[in-house]
Amino acid sequence: TKAQVDLGESINSFKESLKDKDKANGEVQILGGPDDKRRKIIYVGAFLKNGDWILVYRQKASDAFSDLNRAFKMALIIFLICGMGIVAVAFLLSRRMVNRIAKSDQEKEMINRQMIETAKLASVGELAAGIAHEINNPVAIMVEEAGWVEDLLEEEEFKDGENLQEFRRALEQIRVQGRRCKEITHKLLSFARKTDTRPQHVQVNQIIEEVVSLSAQRAKFSNVEIEVELEKELPTIEASPSELQQVFLNLINNALDAMDKRGGTIKISSYSAGDQAVFEFSDNGPGIPQGNLERIFDPFFTTKPVGKGTGLGLSICYGIIKKMGGDIEVDSIVEQGTTFRIKIPRSSDFGKSS
Repeated sequence: TKAQVDLGESINSFKESLKDKDKANGEVQILGGPDDKRRKIIYVGAFLKNGDWILVYRQKASDAFSDLNRAFKMALIIFLICGMGIVAVAFLLSRRMVNRIAKSDQEKEMINRQMIETAKLASVGELAAGIAHEINNPVAIMVEEAGWVEDLLEEEEFKDGENLQEFRRALEQIRVQGRRCKEITHKLLSFARKTDTRPQHVQVNQIIEEVVSLSAQRAKFSNVEIEVELEKELPTIEASPSELQQVFLNLINNALDAMDKRGGTIKISSYSAGDQAVFEFSDNGPGIPQGNLERIFDPFFTTKPVGKGTGLGLSICYGIIKKMGGDIEVDSIVEQGTTFRIKIPRSSDFGKSS
């Protein structure tokens, strides 16, 4: 049979390859070569009983090395998968780093813009303070001259004039509006000069009233009514007046921005709660979506159109209140309104929390 022929050929090949029988006695020999179909064959053989017997084992090379080849293929697959994983991780990490760098550049650019805007505002504030001071002098002269003209109207030659009452009404208006201008310029000067950030004992109700006065004209143009309900016996707290002004003014301006063109009401209240003074700024504007409430105090987060907000106002307010040892909370319902609640301790714990 073909198997017997193959076996015979295997034995003959093995014999021919071993010329020295003494050396081969008892030693296992491994030989290889192709068969008639050019398939690689492995022969394993050994002489027994001083060469009288020969043991030959014949196997295909593909069968003999199947486990090794399988292990090699698995190792290659694992290597390829690991390589692809490394490339994917490197790509994702590099992409994340690029995004972070781009975000940092964007934040840096926004900070630079904010610094420029702050410098402009500082210059405008100094200019406004100078103008207010210059306007205050002629306004005072106008009021004094109005009083002098009123005194002249008391003389005999003017008592019987037809327009005497109209003159007096006009002079009264001059005095009233002059006093109003003087009051506005004084508040503007007071607001511009309060730049000391050191904590001191302050009556917050007075600061709220000043900020409301400064915002009254804009609220009128926006068809917004500001209602104030302050606790009369509210104790003083340790805080920086200028920083509190900044916080309150920012909250009012945000409410006015939200209710622009639709009108509404802003309610400002103050009251005591335990060892804290609480200040609430509520409006009945469009409200804040729930998804934005968690990010509202994040730097550079804003829902305003491009160019109308930097996203730093509320984050600055948050930092100021935290520095004072207080807390700021927000509650909002869409189409019903928003309430900002500020809590500041009345004790001497200023500056211990951050």
